[in-house]
Amino acid sequence: MENLIKELEAIMFDVKSVEALTGGYKNDIDRGINVNHTSETVNKQDKINSLFEYLIDAKDDMDRVQDSLKDITNKLDTLLDMVEYEAIAKEIR
Repeated sequence: MENLIKELEAIMFDVKSVEALTGGYKNDIDRGINVNHTSETVNKQDKINSLFEYLIDAKDDMDRVQDSLKDITNKLDTLLDMVEYEAIAKEIR
């Protein structure tokens, strides 16, 4: 049971880490939007190019979040298997 608690705590840490990353990524998106709306000296094409750069960065960030969430899901699957195994082993004893 102690191992299960440690695994759950580790997974919770992973979830909180991803949550923190997504907050930072959202700030990056907001910054990209705000920079492009406040500058009046930049022509439209430069604004479009800049927005596309921020969009590409946001896509890469979301790919990283997706990979992290897949990793967390795999850890939860493993933990569930461990719990099920322990339950079966307990019944056999």
